[in-house]
Amino acid sequence: MLTCKRMRTSVILSAFLLVLGFALEILAEATLLAVPVGYLALLVVLAAVALLATTFLVSLLPGASERLKECTH
Repeated sequence: MLTCKRMRTSVILSAFLLVLGFALEILAEATLLAVPVGYLALLVVLAAVALLATTFLVSLLPGASERLKECTH
C-alpha cells in the first residue's frame, strides 16, 4: 500500500542512495581498493534506480491514485 509518506520516503532514500553511490565511486578512485569499492558503488546506484522504478510502478496501480489524491505538497 503506497501512501504519501511512503512515497516521499522512498524518493528521498533513492536520492540518498544515488548520492552515496557517486561518493563511493569518487572514493574508489582515491583508494587502493578500487575494484571492490567500485562494485559497491555500482550496486548502490542500481539499488537507487530499482527503488525509484518500483515506486513509480506501484504508483501506477489502480488503487494507488485514490490514496495519493489526498497528498498535500
